[in-house]
Amino acid sequence: MVKPIHMLRCFCLIALLCCPSFVFPQTLAVEKGRAIYRSNCAFCHGITGLGGRGPDLVGGTKKTDTELRRIVRDGVPGTSMPAFKSLAPEETVQVVGFLNHLRGSGVGVQKATGDPANGRKMYVRHGCSGCHQIGTEGSVYGPELTRIGGARSVKYLEESIVEPSADIPDQYRGVTVITKDGGKIVGARVNEDSFTVQLRLPSQEFRSFIKDEVRQVDHMTESLMPGYKGMPKNILNDIVAYLSTLKGQMRQGADVKKVEGIR
Repeated sequence: MVKPIHMLRCFCLIALLCCPSFVFPQTLAVEKGRAIYRSNCAFCHGITGLGGRGPDLVGGTKKTDTELRRIVRDGVPGTSMPAFKSLAPEETVQVVGFLNHLRGSGVGVQKATGDPANGRKMYVRHGCSGCHQIGTEGSVYGPELTRIGGARSVKYLEESIVEPSADIPDQYRGVTVITKDGGKIVGARVNEDSFTVQLRLPSQEFRSFIKDEVRQVDHMTESLMPGYKGMPKNILNDIVAYLSTLKGQMRQGADVKKVEGIR
């Protein structure tokens, strides 16, 4: 015969488990990690960690928990990954715990399906090096691609080729300067204040203009890079596959931007 005290304990346990507000400690930690991740990381890495401006954190990294915690805390030199010094140690642990939860949740990871070797040939054929640099080759007019495969997701790479205006990095926004005699100079904005604007031209020449001495300064809403919406899917897949292999070393001694006050 079951004693009343044992029955009471069983009823209490069942009530807790069935209560919608009851959360296991492990689940609570994951939820806290999710909230911190969405406030600080989702803009670059996507709401489910599959990547965007930042790399895929679900299937695109083999780093240990210790390495991930260090990256969150200290950032990554030479990349756009900042240092989140404002996060408490337990919050950093919770973020990494949430990433582990994503990895075990069955979230689909997009893989490059094309032929990297042919993608490299297509990259050369389309003249991409005229704007982009890989290693020591190419131009710095557009974003450097030396380690783009380790910094961007497959989906983001596809979008950047087909619809580059969907996400334009601030340092590569286009500006058109119309001179007093009607001439047009188009380039990437390097710096700008109330009185001047500095551009980097496709020739990699730098030009500075005093706004009062020109007719107009137009800030372009479209990317300087042309979109390739009509590119055959197989060629697009090959180029993306090639770009996905580019995981060169980061610049040594580069600065890491610190983020304060974000939770």
